[in-house]
Amino acid sequence: MPANDVQLIKNSAVFWGLFTVAFFAVPYTQLDHMLLMSGDISDSRLNHYFLENIYQYLQGNSPSLVHLNFFYPFPYVLGFSDNHFGTSPAYLIPRAIVGQADTAFQIWYLFGYFANYMAAYYALRKLDASVFAAAVGALIFAFALPVTAHSGHDQLHYRFGVPLSAAMFVHFLDRKDWRYFAAAVAWLVWQFYCTIYIGFFLLLMLAAMACVYVFRSLKEGSGGIKTISAVFANQFTRLPYAEKIKLTVIFVVLLLLTALLFYPYFQVSVLYDAKRHWHEISTMMPRLQSYFLDDYSTLWASQSAIFSGLPMRHEHQMFVGAVPMLLAIGGFVLGHRQSRGLAFPLVSGSLILLLVLTLSIGGVSFWYFFAKLPLASAIRAMTRIILVFLFPVAFLSAVAINWLELQLNWRRKLLFIIIPLLLLEFSAILPGRSSKAEWRNRLAASERVMPAGLAPGSILFYAQTGDAFYVDEIDAMWTALNHGLPTLNGYSGLYPPGYSVEFGNDCAELPQRIRQYLGFIGQLDNQEAYLSLLRRVVPIGFSGCDADWFADRSYTASSRIYSADEFRHLSLEYAGRDISANKAYVMIKINNSGNQKVCAASAVNKPVRLSWRVIDADGKPLSGWNMRKSLPYDIPANGSVNLKVIVHPELAGPGRKLQLSIVQEFVFWGHDVGIRPLEIDWVAE
Repeated sequence: MPANDVQLIKNSAVFWGLFTVAFFAVPYTQLDHMLLMSGDISDSRLNHYFLENIYQYLQGNSPSLVHLNFFYPFPYVLGFSDNHFGTSPAYLIPRAIVGQADTAFQIWYLFGYFANYMAAYYALRKLDASVFAAAVGALIFAFALPVTAHSGHDQLHYRFGVPLSAAMFVHFLDRKDWRYFAAAVAWLVWQFYCTIYIGFFLLLMLAAMACVYVFRSLKEGSGGIKTISAVFANQFTRLPYAEKIKLTVIFVVLLLLTALLFYPYFQVSVLYDAKRHWHEISTMMPRLQSYFLDDYSTLWASQSAIFSGLPMRHEHQMFVGAVPMLLAIGGFVLGHRQSRGLAFPLVSGSLILLLVLTLSIGGVSFWYFFAKLPLASAIRAMTRIILVFLFPVAFLSAVAINWLELQLNWRRKLLFIIIPLLLLEFSAILPGRSSKAEWRNRLAASERVMPAGLAPGSILFYAQTGDAFYVDEIDAMWTALNHGLPTLNGYSGLYPPGYSVEFGNDCAELPQRIRQYLGFIGQLDNQEAYLSLLRRVVPIGFSGCDADWFADRSYTASSRIYSADEFRHLSLEYAGRDISANKAYVMIKINNSGNQKVCAASAVNKPVRLSWRVIDADGKPLSGWNMRKSLPYDIPANGSVNLKVIVHPELAGPGRKLQLSIVQEFVFWGHDVGIRPLEIDWVAE
């Protein structure tokens, strides 16, 4: 057999052998031979919903890829979350073959490991890694601890665009060949179509590479930025005319595809004023301890426990593992000494630059100055950047492996020491998972309580009767999707204005959601439109629903801000308790002793709402004023309005009380202008 053929067989054995062992040791075992699903019964099922909606749309059973049938009839709700368009083929094909949505989702999830592994292997080979070094680096990129730690965030799973785009961009900067730039941008756009988060972090890495390249060129005396840019521009102008036309067409198509993808997200930012505030982003900025934290690893959970006090701790699982970290450090030291090409300074330099840019020390981070930029302002969980950092870690690890391979005494040790240690570390982890049977049973239970013989155009609205509101919301979304019906229910990264996230079986949420939509489209006073929507709604599991009662109540929007003197006419009164569907409620009456009504909505985005927190026996706050309840209708002059507030038993304790107040959003709190907060003993009477 020719030597080339023998080498090809050996290379294939390394590529497929390492992947197969890792695949069965990590994701396939974690899914317990297809009996379990990745993630929990909330976010994973939400991501599955988006994929299934694409399938149902192609089957003609869903009306839109953008205006989805939850949070109905609010538009562009796809823009509240990721879209999965770029990964949909990996779902649609098995969905059409096996016919079972949950099994197709498992196949989609498992195939993501191969796509990531193959892309990383190819990219590392393009960056001059040996076959073995590229395979080890690909293992790290596809199977490292942060991948499993974020397995519940299925929208982040497909990352194949990261190594492919990065490798092409390195070649573009090195060779000034615009075909590589076109390839880099194409993989970037595809990555955005897979997941906005990873696409954004990839864009950051490419920008960091460009900065490192410019800095390095300036340091070497290659002229200013204008001179550097001119070199690339001249390379483009020297191309044959046909080549320039082809590249121009490619760039225009990629630009149009990007605009098409981001149009719904742009609409969401405009229509819903969707922004992430720094206080929310700051809780998920990487800390030093984040890079040593993995609560899911059976090897490292004990050392992770020493890092206490991290907000949003589940988002800070950024430890890449001891073996990859040591390999990457070794690769950085060796590459710094021996590197002659551009790949090492660009990849390692971009990693260092982004580490510094996104690190939060004592609540201070350079990222604060970038967080308000248009695209960046929508990204809140910056800790997820670790899934992109895995490629520089994989590259540096490959550099170390390349060096070790040259040491004759290390060749066999590489195979029998490093690989087992990697696989041991990657597989010794217990990620969040859920039962496939539970997914099916929940959907079956939701189907059973849905009334039969619904009229065409019916709108489903399920009460929240379980322990977790978001699980009930996703149950309703899936039931509606399977029947081709819209629903007022919904769960996503954002919510329409005025929605109560948790409402239990309080039927006041039904007219509230309809009125919020009519206010959103400027038709709040359109009683005919209100009644038309109301009559289509089929409430399921609620108590106290009375369409006539809802229709007779006044619901208007104030075009001004209420003064403190006007606000002082409001007071809070305890009106009793209620237990229904295993949920406890307190009944609150808001009285208005003034001579003018207080509107339920606000045309200037300053609505009046009920808010509450928990305090201990000494009056010390145990939570912030984070909870809200919108007014179900206007508070009449010299009248009142009744509201139901859900009581969370897990916060109960000796002497604890529920403290309630009124707020005029973005203006002032009732307790700051003289309205006495209402305090209710938390323990049931």
